[in-house]
Amino acid sequence: MGGQGWALFAAVSVLWGVPYLFIGVALQEGTGPLSTAAARVLLALVVMVPLAFRRRHRALLAGRWGRLALLALVEVVVPFSLIPLGGQTVPSGTSGVLIATEPMFVLVVGLVLGARARPTPAALIGLVVGFAGVVVLLGVDGAGPGAGLIIVAAACYAVGALLVGRWFGDLPAMPVVAAMLVLAAPALTVLALTAEPFPALTAESFPALTAESFPALTAESFPALTAGPFPAPSPAGLVALAALGLVATPGGFVAFFRLIAIAGPDRAALITYVAPVVAVVAGAVVLSEPVGPRTVGGTVLILAGAWLATRVPHAARTGDPVARPARGLRRRR
Repeated sequence: MGGQGWALFAAVSVLWGVPYLFIGVALQEGTGPLSTAAARVLLALVVMVPLAFRRRHRALLAGRWGRLALLALVEVVVPFSLIPLGGQTVPSGTSGVLIATEPMFVLVVGLVLGARARPTPAALIGLVVGFAGVVVLLGVDGAGPGAGLIIVAAACYAVGALLVGRWFGDLPAMPVVAAMLVLAAPALTVLALTAEPFPALTAESFPALTAESFPALTAESFPALTAGPFPAPSPAGLVALAALGLVATPGGFVAFFRLIAIAGPDRAALITYVAPVVAVVAGAVVLSEPVGPRTVGGTVLILAGAWLATRVPHAARTGDPVARPARGLRRRR
């Protein structure tokens, strides 16, 4: 790669690594997880649609909107919701590393669907090593149950990558991405408006509801019912949402596809192993997230496993239509 290629590589590494930081800041500053997902997609549309959804591109998508709707569900609605939901208990850097398990799920799902050649011994070792890294990371203090949600999001991305290769391998990537966002935006908006009008109810939401305090029950006894919607995000939260939706998400797409054009898909796919490191560093620097031996060890194991799992010679050398678009649309989440 020349100077422009390396500059794009660095830009994409940052744009793919920092979304987890922005999600973490938005959550900390009062934005609900589903509202974060909806805002991300709605803001990204402002940038993506004019760039990628021209008339000739819309014509290419004719007759494929049913499949695009399913793809939008698997690639955007579900994972974009699960990542901030999981991020309520998982450090942002850990989220970025857990998403890096996607290539391993691509291999597993591809084998189940018969879309991949028989894995090499190295690929099988990669699965074991990578999932060992997940086990190590799940021991990180504060990971909580949300880690499972983020792993499910990674699996959704893997299924989506295979669907892209099977159904849309003959199309340019940008209009497919724009169409997914267009279809996902209403669903995420409805989810956010219906699921997050009030904070979640817990036992602590009813502090006066005891046998001794029934005479004292008032409207103030039910703070979760009188507080209204999630508190308005602070200026820092709004800046994080704007950076996530207007810069990181569309910028990651555009820069990545430009990098593919300059350096080729194989070199561009190396971003998968750099972006999680950016996520960990960003979380540590900005949010003071701890980076201990478990975090470092789990990250190394997951990245090593992902690298081994993606070394499938048949798919890489023959231009497998399933494998190549999967790389082209691999996440900038």
